[in-house]
Amino acid sequence: MKKIVIIPHKKTKYFDIILGIEKLGLRDIEFVSEKNVNYDLIKKFDIVIFEKLQKKLQYKIHQEKIILISICKYTRHNRLIDIFIDPFFKINNKNLFNPNREIFTPIQLDLYNNLEFRYLLNVITPMTWDTNFWKKKICFIGPKKLTKNIIFRCNKYVEQNKIEMIQFLSHCHDPHTVYLAEKNNFGFKDIRITLEKKLESSLKKNTRRKNISFRKATIKDFDILKPIAENSYLESRYYFDNSFSTKSVKKFYSNWLKKAILGTFDSFCLLICFKKKPIGFCTLKVKKYDATIGLFSISKKYQRKGFSQSLLSFVCYHLSKKNINLLSVVTQGRNYSALKAYQSNNFKISRTELWYHKWI
Repeated sequence: MKKIVIIPHKKTKYFDIILGIEKLGLRDIEFVSEKNVNYDLIKKFDIVIFEKLQKKLQYKIHQEKIILISICKYTRHNRLIDIFIDPFFKINNKNLFNPNREIFTPIQLDLYNNLEFRYLLNVITPMTWDTNFWKKKICFIGPKKLTKNIIFRCNKYVEQNKIEMIQFLSHCHDPHTVYLAEKNNFGFKDIRITLEKKLESSLKKNTRRKNISFRKATIKDFDILKPIAENSYLESRYYFDNSFSTKSVKKFYSNWLKKAILGTFDSFCLLICFKKKPIGFCTLKVKKYDATIGLFSISKKYQRKGFSQSLLSFVCYHLSKKNINLLSVVTQGRNYSALKAYQSNNFKISRTELWYHKWI
């Protein structure tokens, strides 16, 4: 989609965010000074990104079904704006989203997550890796909400680019977005639950169990681990979408594991071994002070025997020694055993979202 960014003349903390958009390297984007903005210029674009814009101009743009993205201090809801972004907004009990009270919470952007910011500003993004792997032209809707204007512009993009499938991750507390998704033939596939755990530097290594050891995986371990990966994640959204073959989904997860071992996707992979034989693994993507679990699995033969808790405890210990203070993981709402395992290890639910797929 074609985007125009309006540079405000007054310097604020939001001004710095808007100016920083240029560093994201987005395609089909132009920048214009606030004093040079006019309707004839703006109506040529699909998306308008701004801090301040006259209300009359907002109305005219909204009527043209152009997406409005506001990056500014949030004070009250404006029905003309499709996406509010206020990274400095503080959530409290009074301003939580409540559909009965019609209270709206703006998007709280992680300023250090450039990928999330790109997805948000693009609104709809072609997924190159997914397209190449699944052999289907796939794109992703970045904002976790839908409006009529977002739907209109995305439909135009899909038609122009011959997209075959759209992935959309929705905020679960937004009833209007859920309504629009269902009305526009998005199929619900999964509940995405994010859990987090704060790590303490005082964590101790758990070495009580006999014949148990831990180490980093190498590519020599892949052939042993591959069957574990291929027979796990049966609660994944891909298995609940008949357009993906079982063979392809198994390959998807085994490829993910292989790239994690090589450090080309996730950062590395940790193993739990019984009598020196790998029986489970955990892939991890590590940033400066936080980490995310990618894939986690224990061989079926060794499940329900406490090995998952042993591996989780070691993962937390290993990361704490690297000065990582926050560990997060995503699992499926239907994966009760995983939820129970993480919560038993003091992980707390931080976010719940809904996965939708739409085939064209």
